[in-house]
Amino acid sequence: MAGMQYSDEQLFEIAKNHYEKLALHCQTLEVSGFWEQARQVMKQSGTEVLDVYIQSLLMQLGISCGNMPKSQLAFVQDVPITNPLGIGEETEIGDNLVRDVDRAYRMPPILIQLCSLYDKERDDDMTGYFIDALLNIMLCLSSLDGGNLDKAGEFIKEYYNKVSHYIDGKSAAEHARYLFLKLNDSCIQCHIEKKVPVPDAEEAKHASSQTEEEDGNPEKEGQAVEDESLQSCEEVDNGEEDESLQSCEEFGDGEIEVCEKQEADCAELGRQDKKGAAGGDMPVAVQSAEVEKEVQQEKTEEEKEAELAAQAKAQFLIVKKRIQEREFAEEQAHEEKIRELMGELNSLVGLENVKQEIQSLINLIKIRKMRRKMQLPEMEMSYHMVFTGSPGTGKTTVARLVAKIYKELGILSEGNLVETDRSGLVAGYVGQTALKVHEIVEQAIGGILFIDEAYSLANPEIQNDFGTEAVDTLVKLMEDHRDNLVIIVAGYTEEMQSFLKSNTGLISRFNKFIDFPDYSRNELVSIMNVMAKNAGLLIEDEAQQKVLLMLEHKKQEEWKDFGNARGMRNLFERFVMNQANRLVMLQEPTREELITIRPEDVAV
Repeated sequence: MAGMQYSDEQLFEIAKNHYEKLALHCQTLEVSGFWEQARQVMKQSGTEVLDVYIQSLLMQLGISCGNMPKSQLAFVQDVPITNPLGIGEETEIGDNLVRDVDRAYRMPPILIQLCSLYDKERDDDMTGYFIDALLNIMLCLSSLDGGNLDKAGEFIKEYYNKVSHYIDGKSAAEHARYLFLKLNDSCIQCHIEKKVPVPDAEEAKHASSQTEEEDGNPEKEGQAVEDESLQSCEEVDNGEEDESLQSCEEFGDGEIEVCEKQEADCAELGRQDKKGAAGGDMPVAVQSAEVEKEVQQEKTEEEKEAELAAQAKAQFLIVKKRIQEREFAEEQAHEEKIRELMGELNSLVGLENVKQEIQSLINLIKIRKMRRKMQLPEMEMSYHMVFTGSPGTGKTTVARLVAKIYKELGILSEGNLVETDRSGLVAGYVGQTALKVHEIVEQAIGGILFIDEAYSLANPEIQNDFGTEAVDTLVKLMEDHRDNLVIIVAGYTEEMQSFLKSNTGLISRFNKFIDFPDYSRNELVSIMNVMAKNAGLLIEDEAQQKVLLMLEHKKQEEWKDFGNARGMRNLFERFVMNQANRLVMLQEPTREELITIRPEDVAV
């Protein structure tokens, strides 16, 4: 299993984020009526059962990996809204606890079963997102300090194989690919793009407006929501209904004992107060069994049902508001990072057309995301690109910025850049080229694979050239990893046109061309000034004029091999060496002399 590069604080925050999505799914089941039978049998809300299930699942994971450190026990305690198993940092994992946890873990996963039933009735896919969030929480726990990643990976595989059959419409190969990505991605993220479903479009619209006007008041928000969603719910099919009810009864026999055993402890811990700082108190007050019994006796069945519905809707709105606030904050952070990266791009000398092309690409991706949120049709889009132009015109620098921007836009998970060329892809023996391509692509997954002088892979003049094998393998891997890999090929304009025509699979995948023109003489001098500034040096004006004159007298055939910015780097390094040879002759050079490139240093 891939190691996660997160702090413990980040892992707690990520897990709570995914827990909130699970809680929202539970509220969806309640508001839409799918939880009603389970409530009658188990006498618990969906979120109460969720907390028992999550804690037993996480404890089973931790126990299977060995001794659980305090950080993992604190994680099990803090991530859910309540603490039904009474877990704390000082909890000793004795035989009784292990037995109780194992018993709860082996109970039928009623929430997942009802998600599956919901999907069949509503033609949705809630189950996949529910299980994905559970796996992400398990990954967070296993990545805490002291976690055994190998054993955790085995446990997660076993668990997924146990529950994955509840997800309809996926083949065994799709399940295997999903699990591979989940366990080998260095980021803890949702590997399914769709957003968490809501029970009713009108209710969601109403909830959105209420979050701004009601200041998060649970009772006021709960009363403001109409009861139409519960009244309009379709009846569940009798056969599936009986099966679900039977699972509820089996689940309840074990789980209710655990929950009742911890009821007094939950009240003493003040679970509402503990979670108040994170997202506001829950609307259901913890009452003693005697008071609860007296109150319930005074109410009619209709009043109790109305109160339960109002409480469920109020909880739904609270969790939904917290998720919206978190998503808004994350979106703002991504926007700020994109502005920083575009500022870095715009600070580069020249390349005005390139900057405009990249900004247009960003705008297009943003609009596509907006259309997707509004469920509008969107055209297919390839993120692979062709950079054309001479060496030293900034192609690699821009590609590195594009990788980071793609990450902030959600196109890539890592945002790294892997550079290669023909020598990194093509081997000298039959069968080895495909292996080299696989290796380099694996390094680039989650980021951009930048292939410089890509045209050298296709040389029709050489018979039995292994470059063709490299291209064929590359095209296949582009399709296999299309969701988390972008390839940028670069080279001279004419040669790149011929390269793309060498394989029909390339033309359809590379339809975005960005041309990098040669720098002007003045731009090259400006680039040298940037190099000098980064090195803590200053080039005198007279020295700059001498550099410009040197460039203007360069012959046409010399420019082809000069290399634009690369050529300026070579010149600058020569000037720095000349300065060192001059200063070493001085007994005690001043600070100003140490940082200044003078006209006499400008020589080759």
